[in-house]
Amino acid sequence: MSPTRRLLIGAIVVLAAVVGYATGRAVFRPTQRVVQPIAFNHEKHARTLEIECGTCHELYEAGSHAGLPTLTTCQLCHAEPLTDSPEEQKIFELAKAGKDDVFRKLFRLADHAYYTHRRHVVAAKLECPTCHGAIADTSSPPQRPLVRITMEFCLDCHRRRGASSDCTSCHR
Repeated sequence: MSPTRRLLIGAIVVLAAVVGYATGRAVFRPTQRVVQPIAFNHEKHARTLEIECGTCHELYEAGSHAGLPTLTTCQLCHAEPLTDSPEEQKIFELAKAGKDDVFRKLFRLADHAYYTHRRHVVAAKLECPTCHGAIADTSSPPQRPLVRITMEFCLDCHRRRGASSDCTSCHR
């Protein structure tokens, strides 16, 4: 076999291995379930009571991340128990125990992806469901994101809106 042919076969094998590895990580990667300490009812708060997302996710317009509510935030409305629900009682039990940052992040991006809510929510005027799906319609916290945020998901949106698809816009 000629050296050129061996080099070509070697390059194809390496390329196939890289593509296979990347595809496997993207398609078959395990997604950890996130269990929240309080079964927060988004539907009741966002739909029934019509509380805006930014009331609890205070950094959604200014930060890179929207921010998770603290129990102090919950207690702005729930200074006293409004119901006998066990979930509402947990707010007071955890707060009394000195715990404030109890909610766990559900939506995560790869470490190499640069994203800010400010750029997407304020500048591009994206609505929360664009990336977060129907989270406002859930009566208990989902254990996995409702929308799978992938590079292709982001690029499709960028193409539809005429936003930059330059690698350095989102990867640093």
